Amino acid sequence: MTSVPKATPRVSPSERALSHLSALIDKKDLRPGELLPSERKLMAELGISRVVIRETMKKLEQRGLVRIRHGIGVELLDHPGLPVEETINRALPETQDRLRQCAQARQFFEPEIAAFAATRVTPAAVRKLSGLIDLMKAATTVDEAANLDIAFHDAIAELAGNKVLLLMLQSIAEIGRISRAITMCRVGSERACIQHTKILEAIAAGDSESARRAMKKHLESALSDLGF
Repeated sequence: MTSVPKATPRVSPSERALSHLSALIDKKDLRPGELLPSERKLMAELGISRVVIRETMKKLEQRGLVRIRHGIGVELLDHPGLPVEETINRALPETQDRLRQCAQARQFFEPEIAAFAATRVTPAAVRKLSGLIDLMKAATTVDEAANLDIAFHDAIAELAGNKVLLLMLQSIAEIGRISRAITMCRVGSERACIQHTKILEAIAAGDSESARRAMKKHLESALSDLGF
């Protein structure tokens, strides 16, 4: 019996372009803020049309990997949570409602992130978290302090080692930046630094329950400072 050769799956031009650009991003040949190769260069390299290139860029933008800047180019982003963030913004157009619901959502999962991080603690992670607290104490502007606050929480999620939880946290980072700016303008950043230190002490000790309680208290305090 004659065997029938297996057909080789065809790869569409759009799939080829998406694979090429995703690999370029994954290899970190480009850094966030840099521009991707021009349409003309990609057309020459991949042998595909401008229409396919633009369709591919739109897909990458929907994934939160790039920002299309008309008249300038396509900028690489480091914001994989952007699609979720935009969905939240559409579903909750009122800023106060977004602030309240995102702050409440953090209470459900961040204490567990802290508890899990305590089971995976390393000396390097402790140094990183401690350094972020020191930088936040030394911050001279509200924006700087808010960004360092976000970095502290992200570092705990990274230590926990669950990418889904980290992406969830990053998807509400922008509304979190607004809420932190509000609370810091009202009560300053000193109390947050003290609470961060207690969270760090529990994680450094490998004490999951204490880390969970410290994070819960910290988030409850932030919710109260927002007036909810």
